[in-house]
Formats: sequence, structure tokens, C-alpha cells
Amino acid sequence: MREYKRLAVVLPVGPNDGPGAVDTLASIIHYAGESRIIAVVDDTGPRSGFADRGREMSQDIFVLPAPPRAPGGQGGLWVKITAGYQWLLERYAPDVILRLDVDALMIGHGLADHAAQEFAKDPTVGLIGSYKIRSDGEIRDWSWAARRIRIETGLRGLMHPACRKVLRELITHARVNGYVPGEHALGGGYIHSLMAADELQARGWFQLPSLASSNLGEDMIMGLVTVAAGYRVADFARSGDPLSMRWRGLPAHPNDLLAQRKLLTHSVRYWADLREPEIRRIFRDARTAGSAVGQKLS
Repeated sequence: MREYKRLAVVLPVGPNDGPGAVDTLASIIHYAGESRIIAVVDDTGPRSGFADRGREMSQDIFVLPAPPRAPGGQGGLWVKITAGYQWLLERYAPDVILRLDVDALMIGHGLADHAAQEFAKDPTVGLIGSYKIRSDGEIRDWSWAARRIRIETGLRGLMHPACRKVLRELITHARVNGYVPGEHALGGGYIHSLMAADELQARGWFQLPSLASSNLGEDMIMGLVTVAAGYRVADFARSGDPLSMRWRGLPAHPNDLLAQRKLLTHSVRYWADLREPEIRRIFRDARTAGSAVGQKLS
């Protein structure tokens, strides 16, 4: 029997991402609510000390070693992320599963509730995030992903025959379900329903190590497998939505995102002249101020 949780989080941590990951974990602990489980897929190495630091932060954090032979930030990253999904789904039944980048932050309360309500509106939706419409209102461009899929499933894909075979099989399933080549939700932070994640787990599609050789972004692969499993992807990061996302840099000044009551944002690497340390400090101060208000009220 799996244990129920309101929210599960999968957070992959790369070799140089330990310090940032600690702050991102702090944001999750502060805003995620009590019914949570956090699977960290750790690729920092045994000498970094990150695994021990992560476990010390909360009993809800489980640090898993990254799977071997899955290098890089494309298909290799997808293999690492799915190791986290597999671990979670074998033990827990969360309402929603948030996949988060190290350079994303939770910045408000109630994300799991909003996501669960979104999935309840339409159970055919299995994945939500920055999908068709960007947080600034512009249309997201999937053309690079579509071209990459054509390359990896065509003659040039024969350089990696096992990967090509799996991609072609997934494309066949996805086309039946109306797949638009390249469609995906931005990988900085997206959310699966439990039903969709369970379906992917049951089909064995979280166990496709041959995809480690793909140069598709992990988010592009996740969009493909989700649609192949019979679920749709939907927007959850438009101007009025809880997520505010951008591929590189923040979509707005940190204070504006807080004023707009956004709940999750990506990427904290920079905004205008602000750089990551200052951006993280602003959001960390907001967490501290919120905690102080809560203590005063109690």
C-alpha cells in the first residue's frame, strides 16, 4: 500500500548545483505544506557533502544517487528525473508530482491545491506547465524540438539505434493521440497528475535508459511520453496562472512576482542587472518575513 501525500517533488541536482539546491529545497519546505515528499536525484558526487545536508533539512527529503551512464542535460537528465519518479511511485500516491529545476523556486503557498483543481477540471490533462503560451503572453516555439525529433527518428538517428527505435515507437503512439511534434511544457517546473504518472510507470516508460543518448531536452521527451500515454499537456503558466516561467532568467522582477502572488518561478539565474545571489536573497527574505508574520499571529 502506497502512502498518500498531497504533493511530491522530483528535484535533479547536477555536479555543481549543490549550494543552489539547498536554497531551492528551503523554498519547497517553506511553501509545499505538510503533506509532501521530496525525491532529490543527486549527481553532485560523494565528496560534495550535499546529500547529508539535504537529508538534514527535513525528514521528507530523500536523496537518491543519480543513475550511472546517464550524463549530460538532455536525454541523460531525463533518465535521472525518471529515476526519481520511479522511486516515488513505488512508495507514494501523491495527488500531484512537481518536477523542478535547481534554478526554480517555490515562492507562494497552495501550489498543490491549484494543480489538483486544474486536473479535476479535465482528467484527460496529465501534464501542466508553461505549454503553449508564455508567462509574457507570447506563443512558445516548439520548432527546434520538432526538428530534433525528425533528426533522431530519421536516418541520422541510426547512430544511436536503440534510442531511435524507442523514439519511433513513442511517436507512433503519440500521433494516435493528436501529438503535435515538439510539444512540451518548459522543464524548469512542470506538474503531472498521479493518473498520468501511474500510467507512464505501468507502461514502463519511466524505464527507457536508451534515451540517455538523445539530444532532445528532457522536457521534450516528457511531453512526448505523456501524450503517447493518452494524456494532454495544458497551460498553467500564463499571466493569470500560478506559475511564472521563462527559459532563461526570471520573467519579471522578484518583487513583482511576489506582488502578483505567483507560486513558482524559473529561472533565478538573473533578471535585468540582478544576478542569482541577489534574486535568491530577495525571495529568501520574503520567506523569512512570512514566517515572522505567522509566528506573530500565532
